[in-house]
Amino acid sequence: MNSLAAAASVAPSRRNDYVADSYTTYHRQLRSFFQRTVSETEADDMLQELYIRLIRQVDRAPPTNCKGFLFSAAANLLRDRWRRRAVRKLDRMDSLDGFGGDFKDGEEHDPSLWTEQIEQLERLDRALGRVSEKAASAFLCHRVEGCSYADIAVRMGVSVSMVEKYISSALAELRESRL
Repeated sequence: MNSLAAAASVAPSRRNDYVADSYTTYHRQLRSFFQRTVSETEADDMLQELYIRLIRQVDRAPPTNCKGFLFSAAANLLRDRWRRRAVRKLDRMDSLDGFGGDFKDGEEHDPSLWTEQIEQLERLDRALGRVSEKAASAFLCHRVEGCSYADIAVRMGVSVSMVEKYISSALAELRESRL
């Protein structure tokens, strides 16, 4: 057990010394590590999250290799960040607005507007007819009914990952159809 881990395991008040010592020793290296891939502000936020994780770990059992723990946790934080971004990107893609689906309020009494919207819905229906029934169903459940991917997965008896694939294939067809 290294000196930092020994100090943290002695008494709770020593935990603060352990975290402070690790911060003094490694924060510049960790900040540089984060700044290679994220902005300065994001790096600061991630550094804060990293030390929250360290404090939680020290409360359970101090890591025997503090540097290894910190850099491993830092890599995991970056990985989690990229995963969240990928999901947000899918969510942004998962919008009819991105396909020109600018449907006006039905209270407007302009017959040409109604005709335009009906034609747009017919194009949407034709595009969804070119994907599998499951993909169209998953897409409509999500976009029309507002169901989450997890709810759709339960309803369809498939994994969330499969629902993502279904919806992605529907979105790809909509993009190709220029909707």
